[in-house]
Amino acid sequence: MFSRHLVLFALLACSALAVYAQDTSPYDIEILIFERFGQGGTEHWPDDPGEPDLSLAVGDLGRADLHGPEAAPLPKEQQRFGPSAYTLKRKGAVVHAHKLWRQNLRGRNSSTWYRIGDGRLDGLIRITRGRFLHLETDLLLQSPERTSPYRVQLHRRMRSGETHYVDHPRLGILIRSERVAVADGSGEPEMQTETPAVPPAEAAMPEQETQPEPSSLPRAMPDPT
Repeated sequence: MFSRHLVLFALLACSALAVYAQDTSPYDIEILIFERFGQGGTEHWPDDPGEPDLSLAVGDLGRADLHGPEAAPLPKEQQRFGPSAYTLKRKGAVVHAHKLWRQNLRGRNSSTWYRIGDGRLDGLIRITRGRFLHLETDLLLQSPERTSPYRVQLHRRMRSGETHYVDHPRLGILIRSERVAVADGSGEPEMQTETPAVPPAEAAMPEQETQPEPSSLPRAMPDPT
């Protein structure tokens, strides 16, 4: 009897995991990627860092008409990071990408990489959904300060409905993801902030993944000399 119950439990668990893996949820995602000159001078950077495999991209966030099979651009008027982008530029930073789009997020094994960049910055980003949201980057930055490019490969865990700041010696990334719910009977999407799977005190984010207000981030950067 015990073994039969164990088998039944395993089957139910596998079924639930399969449904979860096939589920997709729409999220509105905004990302701001900027470069800071004069930073990371003591870091060691390889002369040949390799390159992102751009053939993995299923869409291009740089295209205004269509991002990909499961992503679509949103109007610039809905962007929240505009004031931060303005202040960053005034402090000498270079904004390489500022995008806002809606995407159906898949599970952690998803291969939905998207291309992003502006010429000097080119590469891939991927956002997937598990217990938390996950941001992964594989970016190549061409800088006038050196002949070899910088390769920025990052993986950061996020929570829906929170602004996250990802720090790097060469790049800074602001990102925010909001889950979208469809209002009953109206057919119009409405924003719904996702409740964290565990209390913040039990799942403290690493120091680099704190969630400051967007307006406070530029003030954290050193003033140009």
